[in-house]
Amino acid sequence: MSPAELAYCAGFARAGEHLAARVAAKHAVAEALQWPGPVPWQGIEILRTPPSAPVVSLAGAIERWRRQANLLVPRVSLSHAAGYAVALAWLPDGAAA
Repeated sequence: MSPAELAYCAGFARAGEHLAARVAAKHAVAEALQWPGPVPWQGIEILRTPPSAPVVSLAGAIERWRRQANLLVPRVSLSHAAGYAVALAWLPDGAAA
């Protein structure tokens, strides 16, 4: 997790659920991009500034992969409650950025 992700999650009573949702989101982003290797944990950052939705920030090899494949940055949705966490990632419609 990045320092920004850790700081955001630490501000909640159930910080573990928030962290788990980000782990799930990083897995989902790698799958959405059809990344061929293990999840590049430091190359995927899930950021949020309330009241906006979470956003994906990519860096390093996975960002180069995305650009080479001419794909948009995936969008994500996260949910967590009662000790469970899930995330969904998808590629938005439109021209690549």
